[in-house]
Amino acid sequence: MQKLKQLYRANYAGENIVTHLTLKNNEWETATEFVPNQVTNARTTTQAVAIGNGESRLEFDLTHLTNHKGGLFGVDKLQSYGCNAIYRDFTPDFLIATGDAITKEIADSGYANSNIVYANATTLLAYPGKFYLIPQNAHFDAGALAIYLACFDGHTTIYMLGYDNYADDVGPLNNVYKDTAGYPTSTDEDNGEFFALSLTDVMKTYNDVDFVRVMPTKDSWMPDRFRPLPNLRQIDYRGFVLEADIG
Repeated sequence: MQKLKQLYRANYAGENIVTHLTLKNNEWETATEFVPNQVTNARTTTQAVAIGNGESRLEFDLTHLTNHKGGLFGVDKLQSYGCNAIYRDFTPDFLIATGDAITKEIADSGYANSNIVYANATTLLAYPGKFYLIPQNAHFDAGALAIYLACFDGHTTIYMLGYDNYADDVGPLNNVYKDTAGYPTSTDEDNGEFFALSLTDVMKTYNDVDFVRVMPTKDSWMPDRFRPLPNLRQIDYRGFVLEADIG
């Protein structure tokens, strides 16, 4: 698994990506292109919300996030980082796209023409001018990338909605968008171990960030892999509304 470095937008100019590979004399030669940082996030506050697509988030009305004022002068306004098909129902401040089918859907929909959508280098090359490069060209799942980008932007408290599927064994698919275009069906099974590994890596890399998993109840099941993390805690939706001052 790719190892992240603790980078921040404040000191990130951009990076080189591989645009072409050529096999010459039994060795691969690479052509690269520098992709500058094209996002200026001047509205960064101390707190953000990463929205996964686990089914637990259906119990929370996302319009509360759209209407969140963030107190005096908006200093505590939540910036939102959403995953994949959430754009069909909600417009986060930043969208993370992974997977061929969903990136094509987003590109074809026109959503990326007026919203910031992050993707990896392969997607940028496939759809020039549509997407923004994920720093470090990280190849994690969208949920892990959402909290990573919130950390990268300098948020120090990150609430996580819909972060459900982290069981170590195979179980029923848990996703808001199952049975829709680009997603598996209700009869498919899933193993959350990879998702748990990538999420843990981000939380360990940014060990000075307070990660808050928001679930229907404070005592909702917590994966064993997450329990030792000192910078992760779990609250319920009422606790989230009170703590983040969502009115």
